[in-house]
Amino acid sequence: MKMLRNIILHLLGLRLTILPKIMISFLVVIIPISLLSLMMNQSGMNTVRQEILQSSASNVHFYLSSLETEINRILRLEREYISSDDDFSKAGVIPESMDDYERGLTILRIENKLSILKSSSPYIKDIRIYFPRLGRTIWTTSFSDTIPQEEIDAIIDNAKSGSPFTYLNNRLILGMVYPLTGQEILFTMEVELSIPLLRESLAQMSNKQNAGSILLNKGDDWYVSDKNDSAVLSAIRSYVFEQSVEEGLTLTENKRMEIENEMYLLYYERSEKLGLTLVHYVPEVEAMGVLNRYQTWYWFIVLASLIFVFVFSYGIFLLIHKPMRRLVNSLYQVGNGNLSLKLQHLFNDEFKDVYLQFNTMVSRIHTLIEEVSEQQTRSQRSELKQLQSQINPHFLYNSLFVLLSLIKQEDMHNAERLVMHMGNYFRNMTRNGEDEVALDKEMMQTQAYAGIQSVRFPDIAIHWASIPEGCEHTRVPRLILQPLVENAYMHGLEELDGPGVLVIEMTTDNGVLEISVEDNGRKLSDQALQQLIAKMNPGDKSIETTGIFNVHRRLQLRYGNQYGLILAIGQLGGLRVNIRIPLEQEGGQYGKIVDRR
Repeated sequence: MKMLRNIILHLLGLRLTILPKIMISFLVVIIPISLLSLMMNQSGMNTVRQEILQSSASNVHFYLSSLETEINRILRLEREYISSDDDFSKAGVIPESMDDYERGLTILRIENKLSILKSSSPYIKDIRIYFPRLGRTIWTTSFSDTIPQEEIDAIIDNAKSGSPFTYLNNRLILGMVYPLTGQEILFTMEVELSIPLLRESLAQMSNKQNAGSILLNKGDDWYVSDKNDSAVLSAIRSYVFEQSVEEGLTLTENKRMEIENEMYLLYYERSEKLGLTLVHYVPEVEAMGVLNRYQTWYWFIVLASLIFVFVFSYGIFLLIHKPMRRLVNSLYQVGNGNLSLKLQHLFNDEFKDVYLQFNTMVSRIHTLIEEVSEQQTRSQRSELKQLQSQINPHFLYNSLFVLLSLIKQEDMHNAERLVMHMGNYFRNMTRNGEDEVALDKEMMQTQAYAGIQSVRFPDIAIHWASIPEGCEHTRVPRLILQPLVENAYMHGLEELDGPGVLVIEMTTDNGVLEISVEDNGRKLSDQALQQLIAKMNPGDKSIETTGIFNVHRRLQLRYGNQYGLILAIGQLGGLRVNIRIPLEQEGGQYGKIVDRR
């Protein structure tokens, strides 16, 4: 039971396609019906088999009973003639007292009586009686001299053993000697049975071609059979001889026996009065021929039903699977971004409705994607504007605070320098409202900012790298370099004891522009660096959108998540920030160089 449960659970856990599901559904209906039909068929076969066996056993019993009645009747007539008939007594006891005339009349009367006895049974071939004193053997039609002494001795031996039959020289005789005891035999009577007629009557017991019947005497000294199959006769005679050892068996149950690799059914009955056993045998294939044909037809119908289930299931599978497969493939294509599909169905059925709804769904999805894309574009542009607007006031606040400090210190030279740098810086900021500028313009803007900061921090040395050849007019988002320089001042260089260093470098590699800003500010631990990197996660919407986070967010919105800022600890010991910007991208305008002529 546990194994069966595991098998069922395993089958339930499998992912079955439509075809096996349809076939299983049909089999769930057909198998119980087939099993019930099989049980009914087997029950009917058993009933018919028992009826066939009973019928055969009844035939054997009827034949043996009829034969026993006929033999007993003949024996009774024999006894009546021998014991009470005057003619038999005179011819056997005092033939010498009769004259020739009387002796001739007596012999004629005996012949007439023997003829009547012969005519009374079809099994009687001939009758003869031997009178030793008369010295003659009277036949039904004539008379001869005598009966051979070995026949008389065989009749006496069988009579003493209780068997009425004497089989001698291929002749079957019902013999009787009178008297059985004493030294002188008055007469001996023989009724010879017709063996061919017995064979014909045995052959009439069955209409099967290979069936046969055997009449065996108790000691198996002789037998009569309607067939000459020596192998079958030998096997059956051996079996019956073994069974004859048992006493009191008159009617045996049916026997199933294998003879020369073929199964036979035996029906036999034993007559103790006659000392005979009648055996009827028939090949099982012939006896159960009708039942076997029915069973063959049953399995043929079961096989045809299974084939029909498969063919019908496969037909339904094609009607359902083909349009379903087409729908699934179309869904896969839609999932991969193909929204131009239009499904058509020839038949006016449920799949046509499904295809219409699919077309409507794809069209609606296409519309929604366009709307969402447009909304996302507008949202990104709005966010870029918002982020840019956050930068300008931020830097203005810092610049004004520095200018205020210089004025209070009456450092007019540096205040004049600061005002000049601020003028250049804000003149570039307010010249146009474009979201992107050329890289050299962005560099000039950052240098103006650094000039403002150099007024505050004269001990900080700035090393500017040249722009890579051909990249001077590359379009980049506005204000992406200046916030990084500002971050270096605020978080790395302002509180530094001693001279500070700020290095700005630019390189190109595999179509990507890399701009690095590195300082020698305060030392960063690995844990602090990881915290900064975690804050730059684009999924974190709670961080402040100013400074380097502002730049990183803008670059990813513009170019994608694989670009933006990369933070690391630089060779100078401070923070190193790398900007990654694509110079080219298929179907886009990244890295587009502006012709300024």
